[in-house]
Amino acid sequence: MLTKIKQLFSDSTAFAFALMGNKIVSFLLVPVYTRQLLSSEFADWDQTNTIAMVLTYLCILGTDTAFAYYYFAAKDEKDRNGYFTAAVMFPTLISLVFLLIVYFISEPSSKLLYDHPEGYPHLLTMAVLVIVFNVIIQQTLAYARYSRQVWTFNIGSMSFVIGSSLASVYFVVVEKQGVMGIFYGQIVAQALVAAVLLWHYRDKFTLSVHKRHVKDLLKYGVPLLPALLAFWVMNAVSRPMIYHMVSSEVAGVFGLALRFASMIALLTTAFQLAWRPFSVSIKDREDAQQIYSLLGRGFLVLATFFILFLTFFIQPLIQVVAGSEEYFGAYPYVWMLATGTVLNTMHLIVGVGLLIQKRTKEISKTFLVAAAIYLVGNGILIPIVGPWGTAAMNVVTYLYAFLSIYRKGQKVYRVDFRMRSMLTYFGIYVVVLSTITYAQVQGWSGLWMVYLFSLAVMVAAVFMTGVFNKSSITYLRERLPNLIGKR
Repeated sequence: MLTKIKQLFSDSTAFAFALMGNKIVSFLLVPVYTRQLLSSEFADWDQTNTIAMVLTYLCILGTDTAFAYYYFAAKDEKDRNGYFTAAVMFPTLISLVFLLIVYFISEPSSKLLYDHPEGYPHLLTMAVLVIVFNVIIQQTLAYARYSRQVWTFNIGSMSFVIGSSLASVYFVVVEKQGVMGIFYGQIVAQALVAAVLLWHYRDKFTLSVHKRHVKDLLKYGVPLLPALLAFWVMNAVSRPMIYHMVSSEVAGVFGLALRFASMIALLTTAFQLAWRPFSVSIKDREDAQQIYSLLGRGFLVLATFFILFLTFFIQPLIQVVAGSEEYFGAYPYVWMLATGTVLNTMHLIVGVGLLIQKRTKEISKTFLVAAAIYLVGNGILIPIVGPWGTAAMNVVTYLYAFLSIYRKGQKVYRVDFRMRSMLTYFGIYVVVLSTITYAQVQGWSGLWMVYLFSLAVMVAAVFMTGVFNKSSITYLRERLPNLIGKR
């Protein structure tokens, strides 16, 4: 069992290497953009990005997740290459269709999307053109992940992020192209990386796309699409609601909070990239359920402590990075937004049985309900408490999705996650982080004492709630030397 856990964490660490580089680059861009763009312009960029993310998932249609399954289920190398070809070419074709449609509606829609649309007649078209190249990059790098070509994944991933960032900075800072300049840079860099990756994997493509491969990918992936769309709509809809129901300036500040909250992606995204192929590859092992349980509990503890330490430093960090005082109010929302990301990642763990048994429709049903809850909650709370309402609904909605998928997963594939202990621990975590945020907002003196007490409470909660106990620690301690020795 520990050998397989080692494989997961080895892959997660390797993927995190690229993600860490990408996140560092992204955060280096924040002080550039906050100094070059007004908060309202930052909100325009953020809003366009969220629309593009939703469209990206409409283009991919869940074929990335489906390819993770069929990569291992393929009967031979030729069959696997057929699935790979379909997973790249079909979504690319869909993205080109979207590009054609958006070209004709971009200018009139800009008047509805932005407060000052004069400079953005083709901003949405530029964003969708980025999607075309992004789809190619995502799907080809998926092959690198599933085949454990870690360095190919890392180099490809970092090349398109760093290249896009440098090119965007040139267009924004030197050419003074504002929001449009960000997308000009992405187009130039991502087109180049997509071309290189297509050339690198040229021998993996089949001469034609077979109907069976497309059908298999869509049959597995499309039922997941509502869940993916619901997830991204939940991420996308809040900012336009804040933009139009409060102000573009507040939406810009909230968008910055989301970018700081995305620091948790150093952990969650790396884990997700490794988890999908890993969970499928061990499903037939006798100790699979034990591995899933241990990893689920371990991930919750690790992620919450990551957010805890981030919260200790978030206020001065935002002040240093943002530079402009109009962005300083972003810090209180960060931990709630990051917590939503953690809960969303954990649904993949507690719902592993649904993925193994191909019951992906159940996941979609849950997220459709979650999206409705999120929309209604935001509609009620944003006019009353502004971005606080969105931040709170982020936790509430993803907690609902996590519990619903856990319940459905247990019906088809039982895993003892010690759910009562996990929920008790999570409740303590929410109280602790809420207290820290209250102390920060109220400007309490001696915050370091609050931080030390909070850390002690969280450490104690891990063991007092039973998420991990003495036997669990003893089990790992006895086998850890062997695990390290095998590296």
